[in-house]
Amino acid sequence: MRNLQTVRTACTLVLAALLGPLAALSAHAAQDWPERPIKLVVPYPAGAGADTTARIVAEKLGGRLGQPVVVDNRPGAATNIAMEGVIHAPADGYTLFFALPTVVQNPYLYKLRFDPRTELRAVSKLTEVSFVLLAGKDFAPRSLAEVLKLAAERPGHVTCGSPGATPGLGCELLRIRGKVDITVVPYKGNAPALTDLAGGQISLLFDLVSSAKPHVTSGRVRALATTNAKRGDPQFPDLPTVSETLPGFELTAWQGVMVPAKTPDAVVQRLDRELAAVMADPDVQGRLAANGLTPSYENATRFRQTLAREFTHYEKLIRETGMKGE
Repeated sequence: MRNLQTVRTACTLVLAALLGPLAALSAHAAQDWPERPIKLVVPYPAGAGADTTARIVAEKLGGRLGQPVVVDNRPGAATNIAMEGVIHAPADGYTLFFALPTVVQNPYLYKLRFDPRTELRAVSKLTEVSFVLLAGKDFAPRSLAEVLKLAAERPGHVTCGSPGATPGLGCELLRIRGKVDITVVPYKGNAPALTDLAGGQISLLFDLVSSAKPHVTSGRVRALATTNAKRGDPQFPDLPTVSETLPGFELTAWQGVMVPAKTPDAVVQRLDRELAAVMADPDVQGRLAANGLTPSYENATRFRQTLAREFTHYEKLIRETGMKGE
């Protein structure tokens, strides 16, 4: 027994001797971070709404960190390509993920080769944005109540474009909560769906308020209702909400920053501090507001709690609607 205990003690000392320098090296690297440019991976192409926010934040964050923060656009596969790439990147603080609700939706929509629930770590939530229900300019109903009345009278006649997870969920919720037969039409992106809406090929589309506003202003499409909890959206202040017709209906999105799960605490804490300062900058707030976004900073702890609630919420919602990833 004494010999066995002696061996165990010796092994513990050897292991400590081996790991001690490694831990010290890791702590030193985190303390000196950043020493080179940082990549902010955005899961949408240049020019998209998420890309606009990412570039506003990257510019200011780079200035505060003393190193460039370079936007790396990796679109495709419903953001899964970018997400997986970040998860498999070294957890050293030099690869950041510009996160969207697909983080909490995709585990329940697709068979993934990774798990964002355990392989990504929250840093900061940045913004929130709501959606608006759009109709084609020649579509007869002028309100959501009239839409539901038509859908009840003519099952399958009313169509709703689904260019992605959150807008698609909007269509499914409209069908289920409205207790009507609405045909959901899948699209590979918002642009073709909006083109078909303007051309009369589909009846309805949920779109971000920021991207919808110019098309409504130009008269290409009409806005019926926002998905906010209450009236007063800055882009559509006089528009009613969907929940006025369908109580409890709410659809919002957010943007944030996440990193590979094993990123050092010191790096995450520094990133969080600097992002808090970036989001408090009046110039950043003004530029985001001009793009229809509401600054809504949450630190790493609060963002982690938000994500936990969102995972539970979307798991239930996606099961309720029976929605599948396209």
